[in-house]
Amino acid sequence: MTEPQPFSYENFRQILADVNSRGYQFCRFDCRPRDDQRQFYLRHDVDISPSCALRLGRIAAEMGIRSNFFFQLNADTYNAFSESCLEIITELRSVGHCVGLHLDEHFIGSDEEKVRHTLRWFSECCVPVDGAVSFHRPSEAVLGRDFGAFASGYGSRVWGEDRYLSDSRRSWEFRGRLDEWLAVGRSPIQLLLHPEWWHPHQTAVAVWEDLRARRENELAKYMVSNFEKVFAAVITPEERVFGM
Repeated sequence: MTEPQPFSYENFRQILADVNSRGYQFCRFDCRPRDDQRQFYLRHDVDISPSCALRLGRIAAEMGIRSNFFFQLNADTYNAFSESCLEIITELRSVGHCVGLHLDEHFIGSDEEKVRHTLRWFSECCVPVDGAVSFHRPSEAVLGRDFGAFASGYGSRVWGEDRYLSDSRRSWEFRGRLDEWLAVGRSPIQLLLHPEWWHPHQTAVAVWEDLRARRENELAKYMVSNFEKVFAAVITPEERVFGM
């Protein structure tokens, strides 16, 4: 008999229900929380799949929960400036989620003024985002650091071994500790869940094959759209929905 898959949309929904049942408020990084309630920061760094991020955002919104989503500007797995991704960012914000940028320090750095300018530029030139960031593979320079111009997912109040959990590397180890923290009412808690892990793909191979097919199809659409006379006869983009 096949063991149940821990990473699934059903189990994601169950985690949110468990947190709700303990009386926590789901907080945005860019808003001051109420001090008279337990605080829970649900965070999603979008490393691979904007469509999976949208799925988690819709589930949370259906449950009346606000999350925090962070999109990369220089990801090789998706184009943050594509029409589809910008539409996802807009929809997530429209249902009450905090949406900021997931910044690569090697690309942007961690200088406060540069990060503030990047947030403002994206909001003015692309679509509006909120005043919050997380850092991709953060250095020691940003861990526990507070910024005045924007909120950080690694700020001193929400980052630390006693308040931060993650499903990084598709590990389920966070679940037991989360249950322990909820049982004793620990606050604040920050839980980082990467959207792509929660798609019901059973294996890393399935994730890779779906991602590769989606990126190849995006490239095919670009080539035919921009160089139709050259490639229309040899490339046929698919019109289908990809999991990743």
